[in-house]
Amino acid sequence: MKENQTNKLAFVLICFVFLMFIEATVFGNGNIVLVLLGIGMMYFSLRKQRRFLFWAGFILLLIAIFSMWSLRLFLIAIMLYALHKLWKNEPISQVIRPFGAVYEETPNSIIQNKLFSAQTTPFQAYEWQDIHVQSFYGEFVIDVTETVLPKGTSLISIRQSLGKVVIYVPYEIPVRLHYATILGEANILGRGIQRLWNQSVLLKDGYLEDVNYASELVISVSTWIGDIEVIRK
Repeated sequence: MKENQTNKLAFVLICFVFLMFIEATVFGNGNIVLVLLGIGMMYFSLRKQRRFLFWAGFILLLIAIFSMWSLRLFLIAIMLYALHKLWKNEPISQVIRPFGAVYEETPNSIIQNKLFSAQTTPFQAYEWQDIHVQSFYGEFVIDVTETVLPKGTSLISIRQSLGKVVIYVPYEIPVRLHYATILGEANILGRGIQRLWNQSVLLKDGYLEDVNYASELVISVSTWIGDIEVIRK
């Protein structure tokens, strides 16, 4: 039976949190207070839409974490694990699999799953495939006007931490969109630029009552910090 990589990663993270707890209680490292303060400031900034508090809390969190020996021990363990796997001549994809999303792609996938990437659909006509992407940082440009959508519902689903998504859609195709972000900017179908703090956007465009559409496009984008732009052309 194959190992459950999600359970393995969860076990490692629980061990890391336990080390932080031991460092704070047994060894009296007061930086755990900065961690809690930073998290609290970031949460409060998202509730009250205070950008200064968000970045101040983020900086406090970084300072506190990188001054704790438990994090340094955690990073050393990751490096030793990677060196051990590489010494055994294992592929790099197998080495990083427990710590990042690594997926097998079909050779003709339009957009690939990568931790860091800037990708675009072909600039000439191409065959449509539903897009499912997960990444840490990505810049994606998806032009649906260069393809023909099949009958039924076509899907664009993007999950990432940082980055921007630009999508061009044909005028004749109805669109349903769900965009969620902690901090981001939305410019959707000519409705103007909207700044978002821990908010979601839900909308439908191009639908008429009593009309059965042969094709429709569903867009779902979720980011921590990122922008989205949807344009008809």
